[in-house]
Amino acid sequence: MQDAKDEQTKSALRNEIEAIQNYYKTLSDYVAGKEYDVVEIVGSFQFFKEALSRVSAHILTLYVLKGQKTKITWEPLLVNVDNALENMRTTAHPNPRAAIQLAFNMSEPNAQEVMAYLAKLKASL
Repeated sequence: MQDAKDEQTKSALRNEIEAIQNYYKTLSDYVAGKEYDVVEIVGSFQFFKEALSRVSAHILTLYVLKGQKTKITWEPLLVNVDNALENMRTTAHPNPRAAIQLAFNMSEPNAQEVMAYLAKLKASL
């Protein structure tokens, strides 16, 4: 029973990581200058944040199932993404490109480091 639950959690985690990787690719391309519809980008940014939150929950669940403790180190990234999203909602002339770039780069670890960790985690599952 425990093995089935563990495998189900790992599968869900792999799927969520893949979703995050797709959102991150789109957002990174946008920050690098590729043109996208602003509504699509803001939506992708919101989905990125939601998926990253779900992955955090899956990781914590996996550690609990194994009787281990862990800490999610990318909480500052989630806070920065929340702040950027709020800024985009409340600013008369938002600049999504700058807001996303700041959110991705101002946290420690930054988005690129979190994505590298998630890629390694996905490969190990």
